[in-house]
Amino acid sequence: MRRSVAPDRRSEPLHPWVERFVEYLRAERGYSEHTVAAYVHDLRLLQTYVAEHGDDWERLGYAELVGLAGWLAERGYRLSSLLRVLSAVRSFFRFLAEIRVLPENPAAFLAVPRPDRHLPEVLSEADMDRLLRAIPADTPLGVRDRAIVSLLYATGLRVSELVRLRLDDLDLSEGRLLCRGKGGRVRWLPIGREARAHLEAYLTAVRPRWSPSARESAVFLNRRGRPLSRVAVWQRLRHWARRAGLAQAVYPHRIRHTFATHLVQRGADLRAVQVLLGHASIGTTEIYTHVHPQRFRAALDRHPLGAWLRRKSPAGDTPPRPAGDPPYMPPSED
Repeated sequence: MRRSVAPDRRSEPLHPWVERFVEYLRAERGYSEHTVAAYVHDLRLLQTYVAEHGDDWERLGYAELVGLAGWLAERGYRLSSLLRVLSAVRSFFRFLAEIRVLPENPAAFLAVPRPDRHLPEVLSEADMDRLLRAIPADTPLGVRDRAIVSLLYATGLRVSELVRLRLDDLDLSEGRLLCRGKGGRVRWLPIGREARAHLEAYLTAVRPRWSPSARESAVFLNRRGRPLSRVAVWQRLRHWARRAGLAQAVYPHRIRHTFATHLVQRGADLRAVQVLLGHASIGTTEIYTHVHPQRFRAALDRHPLGAWLRRKSPAGDTPPRPAGDPPYMPPSED
């Protein structure tokens, strides 16, 4: 279904209630500007809907918010986009009710079903090796890009966290870096010897040529000495993936998924992976258990009754389950 064109209201000022909510997201929740911008985008759709239907903000109720869902569907919004907007609207009205702007929350019973979770697509260890080998080590851009790819794979950084890295965040003598993640959460991440070597090569041989002064603190720069953008990282990864002849698309978050999946495959504790990824909930991290049935086999081997359980399990890969039980499904991401 083709999305119909709605009036462009991006230049219109935000409703005072929306402005108050946005300030709350920044000041109290510590959300990044990228996340705040996503909320603003979704709540502008609510503003457009209210303006088009002549509704009074103080009198918006459950029926009007259900109408918002239909209005979005008529304009061709995909289910994932529609659910995201409704989730933002629920958070917005919950905030208004909590601070007593509204006597009650009109979105309290607005159902926002979770979409089916897609399992993360990852690269194999061989593909990661091909990707790194495709990046030359004898050009300034190659040295920088090798440092970027190896650091993404060694730490599981989000691309926004990567481009926000500052020189003061690096502690190469200890082989670690300070990551400032989502929601203002901060975590120390080990770098690893290979990634550390690529990073040191970039910092000593390339970065000083692009930024002779000490004024720019960003770790990763472009050739003009300016901080590298998220889009530029995407473009460089796509370029090197084509050079490596990889069939799969390669982008920063796929490397993050690959980092986590390979850790789980090698027996890493799920709680440790949660900390490394900066997930607030272990439920978000559990999706990576899909990749390696042998993980359950190894868990059984460590159990005192493991041999008995293995004999009772026909496949030997998973613990036995009563016939009436549904299969395990990881909880949805928050």
